[in-house]
Amino acid sequence: VKDVVVDICIRGARLMDPAQQIDCHADLAVSQGKIMAVGSQIAGQADLEIDGTDCLLVPGLVDMHAHVGGSEVAVLSLPVDEAGLLRGVTHVVDAGTAGVANMDCLLAQTAQAQTPVSVFLNAHPYGIASLPQDWSQGLDVSAMDHMLEQLADHITGIKVIASAAFAAHIGLKGLRQLKSLAGQHCIPLMIHLGTEHEDTLPADWERFCGELPAILDAGDILSHCFTGKPGGLITPDKRFYPQLRDAVRRGVALDAAVALRHFDFSRARQGLEDGFSPRTISTDLTRNNEARSVFDLPTTMSRFIALGMSLGETVSCTTRNPRLLLRQPEVIIRQGEPAVLSLLREHHGPCLYGDGDNAMPGSYMLTPEGVIWHNTFLPSTRRDVTPAIEQH
Repeated sequence: VKDVVVDICIRGARLMDPAQQIDCHADLAVSQGKIMAVGSQIAGQADLEIDGTDCLLVPGLVDMHAHVGGSEVAVLSLPVDEAGLLRGVTHVVDAGTAGVANMDCLLAQTAQAQTPVSVFLNAHPYGIASLPQDWSQGLDVSAMDHMLEQLADHITGIKVIASAAFAAHIGLKGLRQLKSLAGQHCIPLMIHLGTEHEDTLPADWERFCGELPAILDAGDILSHCFTGKPGGLITPDKRFYPQLRDAVRRGVALDAAVALRHFDFSRARQGLEDGFSPRTISTDLTRNNEARSVFDLPTTMSRFIALGMSLGETVSCTTRNPRLLLRQPEVIIRQGEPAVLSLLREHHGPCLYGDGDNAMPGSYMLTPEGVIWHNTFLPSTRRDVTPAIEQH
């Protein structure tokens, strides 16, 4: 590659872009916010030289399920950039932190952040600011319809927490109303699978769970697809498999959304073995898990590699696939393209994914090193995983 005047050069990283079928070690140069060159040895000196040894460079990561906006919106939600650029993620999907009552507050917070955010409107008026959600007052579809009309440029989809309370008070009829509303506005419906073990299940709970997948269409999302809680569709007896297979064939997307307690390693292993691969891998990042178990999206990706998914599949689930679901332009590693990239560090050695009773040992961990955000390198405010790897 000929000498080029560049602002940033990453040297010797492993470049991976499944959409371009790229997997090689190379240098990558950035100038004026665009990828200027990719090659084995880019000559010259950049204003900022980054050693990419033991690092993976991929198109900017997308976290398909997180909760942002900070405590102004909900106690559990993180400041936008703490969940996004500062954790190696270049696009965050807020998965229903706010409903019609507090959406304005959420949008005010996202407008002040650097990290781009796609927002799902929670079907409950207060989103996750009011947990457990009380559905005794019913569903206000008209208020949601009005907000979706007024904020069509800001709201990407509708989120439903399909809890026992939702099933008891709103049920399949209300779920179909929400699906119809999403269809009218040409946006997807995201379903949170699983209710708490201590919840009182309504008499028609099994019917509710069994018929739920049939309501969804291509582009809709089943989140927490590997949950072990009541309401999960991957069960040891496989009783919901026909409905789930039909939904996946229609194009309904399975989203991992691991969180602290919405992911079970045995269910994930079973689901992967039975052909239920996630379309997207996400964190469900909140204040409860940002410093334990989940940490960030690259760490979350690592557990799926340990479960047998290839690195390329895992990168697709956090780059290309979520962008396709969101109907956004692809971000690719190619000369002349915008420089929106995530730099991840690879750790080889004994490590532990998850914590407590729901944990799994492994030997490979990804952590966020930083992002190339147009013409800037933003290092990650990440945890140091080396002690965790050494101690296991």
